[in-house]
Amino acid sequence: MARRFFLFILLAFLIFPVQSKAQGDIYDRILVKVNTDIITQYDLDEEMRPILASIRGRQLTQAEQKQLADLRRQTLERMVNDLLMKQEIRQYQIEVSDSVVDEEIRRMREERGLSADEFEEAIKRDGLTMPEFRYKLRGIIEKQELLGYMVHSKVVVTDTEIQNEYDARRDNYVLDKMVTLAIIMLPADVSAIEVKKRIEDGEMTFAEAVEKYSVGPGKDSGGVIGEVNWADLADDWRESVEGVKQGGVGQPLQVRGHTALLSPVSVASDRLVPLEEVRDSIFERLMEAKRETIFDEYFEKLKQSSVIIYMD
Repeated sequence: MARRFFLFILLAFLIFPVQSKAQGDIYDRILVKVNTDIITQYDLDEEMRPILASIRGRQLTQAEQKQLADLRRQTLERMVNDLLMKQEIRQYQIEVSDSVVDEEIRRMREERGLSADEFEEAIKRDGLTMPEFRYKLRGIIEKQELLGYMVHSKVVVTDTEIQNEYDARRDNYVLDKMVTLAIIMLPADVSAIEVKKRIEDGEMTFAEAVEKYSVGPGKDSGGVIGEVNWADLADDWRESVEGVKQGGVGQPLQVRGHTALLSPVSVASDRLVPLEEVRDSIFERLMEAKRETIFDEYFEKLKQSSVIIYMD
């Protein structure tokens, strides 16, 4: 879950690595100075290249021109964020080996059920060569390592917080109404009405009637056929036992060509999923929320402590 969270954050505004020019390589105007690094118009155009290629030769409407301008601003902001992260990676001397990249690619392939050739073909369809993809993936893993150190290690979720979250969302953990049913499937020469009356009059129990008359399942267990969700019952089954008390006998119905009687052996409603069954999911939800908060705080401090100058 931590990997998925960080990947989501990174993809939100860090997916394309910035390839800023060294001072001696500048041949285009500088758009932003980020501490000791720069982002040039060329860098921005490279980031925008897939989009610009898709609209090349088209006459854009005024609304489309505004959308393109907004996208440029958003892309430039992502590039600034990416460059700040790269500077942090350099500062903390984070390095990712080829074997780590290989393992991540293997995991991605297995998740998608792709062979090496199929995976490479999918990468090509996204407009990347394999070396380019590895470069981008390495950058994402580096950022995950940085965030793991700067964010994940600072997140703590206590048992009290889990309990409070469980109590606050109790309605989410109420189980559907469940009923355990028993059935008597009667032969053609036995009257369901008479059997039902004998059970209700106390002449015999439902289980005794099952043993004596039933030609259906569960004969050795009092006719019990298991617990089912009330909402999943067929309409005629639900109508048969609607309003019948626990241990009572429902109205006769037809089941597989036989007249049958149903009994709600037990009815369970308003039950809560035990905390232990949902503890892990609550923990992950609270962790993710805290990670996001701490990441936002961390990144805001990083930006405030940096010198970012927009030249345009």
